[in-house]
Amino acid sequence: MKRQAVLLMVIAAPMFFASAQIPATLLQQAQAGDVQAQIQVGNRYAFGQGVPRDPDRAMEWFKKAADKGSAEGQYRLGGMYDVGRISKQAPETAITWYTMAAKQNYPDAEYRLGVMYEQGRGVQADYITAGKWYLRAAEHGRSDAQFKAGEFYEQGHGLEQNYAQAAKWYRAAALQRRPEAEFKMGYLYEQGLGVPKNKDQAIDWYTKSMKDGFGPAQDALRALEQ
Repeated sequence: MKRQAVLLMVIAAPMFFASAQIPATLLQQAQAGDVQAQIQVGNRYAFGQGVPRDPDRAMEWFKKAADKGSAEGQYRLGGMYDVGRISKQAPETAITWYTMAAKQNYPDAEYRLGVMYEQGRGVQADYITAGKWYLRAAEHGRSDAQFKAGEFYEQGHGLEQNYAQAAKWYRAAALQRRPEAEFKMGYLYEQGLGVPKNKDQAIDWYTKSMKDGFGPAQDALRALEQ
């Protein structure tokens, strides 16, 4: 009997210490219905921050916040269905939660919807809808969405081809130090697409892109300087 009690303590000990890693005050706030606390607890379980990674418990906490109308909670829950539970991905459900968050102008959700519609994940591929969501996220400041908006405008891919708009959004992303956008600005200046043709500007943008680690920029710079 004594041996069984000791064994039970050994088994329960990891669970006790894992729970102890979440600050008591934070857990109390989450249990009392504080949305931001619920998201923080969910994040800890989702990413294994101080506790063993537990997607199920993460989803429980994100769901509590999402049900209260939290855009971040809805986005986080969508993310769990999208990529957070590798063996149980449900992109269709992810789309539902992302859409709820995006309708509250949550940029991360807007961008993810762009990705989902472009790739046809959980929904039929639709480049026009993808472009719409990328553009909304771009307008809300996401640099990766700004790059995608530039790409869609440049290629006429879901958005009507417009080099001036492509330059606008590539520039916005480049000013946030996205090296692929800096490269694209160099290309546009080199070719005179949407901006006046300007070799010095092209060299400047290619140089920035190269310094920020974008490999193709070095080849483009070398060819331009010959």
